[in-house]
Amino acid sequence: MGDTIPLLADERELLMRALASPLLDSDPVVARLCMTLQARRLLQRAGAVSLANGWRGSPHAFLLTREGWSLLKAERRRAPVRRTG
Repeated sequence: MGDTIPLLADERELLMRALASPLLDSDPVVARLCMTLQARRLLQRAGAVSLANGWRGSPHAFLLTREGWSLLKAERRRAPVRRTG
């Protein structure tokens, strides 16, 4: 499973922004990119679980997943990423 995940420049930039802080989907273009990255399991909605764990922001925010974080970490090292699941 040595498949790498190809990302567009906009998607990569959005993941880097998600690394710094949760993303809000106020802009339709950002919302579309967030939904695309969510389908690829790189972002997730904050949702009720995050609220139960102490998240005080919007439940409609997007957060980086473990896979998304691993992808950014591997890109920093320039190593290939293995897909999970």
